[in-house]
Amino acid sequence: MKENNKYSIQYSGLADGKHQFSFKISKDFLNDYPETEIKDLSFDVDALMEKTSRHLGFEFHIEGSANVQCDRCLDYFDIKLSFDKELYVVFGEETSDLTDIDDRMVLSRKEDKLDLSKHFYDYINLQIPLQNIHPDNEKGESSCNNEMLEEIEKHMGEESSSEEVDPRWDKLKNLYN
Repeated sequence: MKENNKYSIQYSGLADGKHQFSFKISKDFLNDYPETEIKDLSFDVDALMEKTSRHLGFEFHIEGSANVQCDRCLDYFDIKLSFDKELYVVFGEETSDLTDIDDRMVLSRKEDKLDLSKHFYDYINLQIPLQNIHPDNEKGESSCNNEMLEEIEKHMGEESSSEEVDPRWDKLKNLYN
């Protein structure tokens, strides 16, 4: 994956201490991630970086919305997200862009900037629920596509009562007791 300078922080040359950064993430961000299920997005990221000679510490506040597909009616809708994340970057011999369980990564001492786009992508995707369904409206009714819901209802639970069941199966039902 190519480096995205729009989401990079040039930390070399900055004095030790805290530094504030802001990023805007929009639909063009998804061009680097064609495998995503997100159709559109709009997020604001506030990043507070603490720089020392040994590490970089980040505190992110990410807020916005992602346009995802409803698992029930298949229409797209916006899901609002607001969350905080932390990332600790230690300096080592070579860069490892794999972030471990403690939200730590290793950055080569030869590097002078850090691309955060992969981290933003991961953070946003991990906040999206496993099941996406339109939220209920003010009346407590589903806001899913009514035509699709009617079609689903029409095809659910249809059992053909006109077909006769083979009597051999009836004898097997008695084995449950």
